[in-house]
Amino acid sequence: MIEDRDSVHQERAATRSAVSIRAQVRIAGTDKLDIDVTDLSCTGFQIETIYRIQPAATIWLKIPGMAGLEAMVKWNRRHFYGCAFVHPLHAAVFDHIVALAAPGRSVAAR
Repeated sequence: MIEDRDSVHQERAATRSAVSIRAQVRIAGTDKLDIDVTDLSCTGFQIETIYRIQPAATIWLKIPGMAGLEAMVKWNRRHFYGCAFVHPLHAAVFDHIVALAAPGRSVAAR
């Protein structure tokens, strides 16, 4: 598990929202993996998956209706993974995703 307490605190300074998004991630050289995004901020997100993803791996998050978003896995605990976007989301994009994906209003992968 990779975790730098100071960087985790800095990353969490961004507004975080609980979401329910059925999405996919792709790791270089692998097929797409089905995942659930459970938490989102402009700087990163948390996913839950049964698949094993290596900490420090570069992944591409594919949210339905959006282009792939490059991110790096920062930590994991069991089936949960914390990831940081390589390029933070614009505030309007973040607000749009959260409005569509609040828990109870699930966004399904295509």
